[in-house]
Amino acid sequence: MAPVLVLIFAFIFISGDNFGQTNCRLRKDEDSIRVYTCYSDTSKFKLIKAEFQVNTTFDQLEKFLLNFSNYTTWQYNTVESRVIKKISDTEYIYYAKIKAPWPVSDRDMVVRFKIVHDESTMHVTANTDTGVPPKKNIVRVPSSHSEWVITKIAPRKLKVNYKIQIDPGGAVPAWLVNWVSAYAPYQSFKDLKKQIADH
Repeated sequence: MAPVLVLIFAFIFISGDNFGQTNCRLRKDEDSIRVYTCYSDTSKFKLIKAEFQVNTTFDQLEKFLLNFSNYTTWQYNTVESRVIKKISDTEYIYYAKIKAPWPVSDRDMVVRFKIVHDESTMHVTANTDTGVPPKKNIVRVPSSHSEWVITKIAPRKLKVNYKIQIDPGGAVPAWLVNWVSAYAPYQSFKDLKKQIADH
């Protein structure tokens, strides 16, 4: 995202069949992170896909992703992130606020986040939740659906396939959101990889 990349932010993270994706185009390939935009037959906003590898374990990645207050340090332009409700040890509802430059209004969202994994695969979903009323002077993201499918390829190496489709709400042209959509996931996952490597 350049200034308005904040609008398609953070991914905050469903299956390709549900997304109704069709042809995809590679938009960024850098730092071993590939980001694609895919035309959708179910939304005016493109589906975003990302692929990368990270040197960590399921347990460490799970701990990292469940640290919601830390999202401000790696999810692009996220300025607030906090737990609203704990449903279980691996399922939460959290709130996130994304800073947008003038004259675009800031966005916020309420997300139901869930992790399930076995010995070889981890599945993460993060979808908008409607249980919290919108705030004044900030645009509530009406729809965001994302999924991580993570597979173990070595004792300390994971392969991540990520998908998100998001409607940022408000008066933002779809072409503008789609145009800037490649950079935000790239930057977020680059920061994620660095933080995990540093710990």
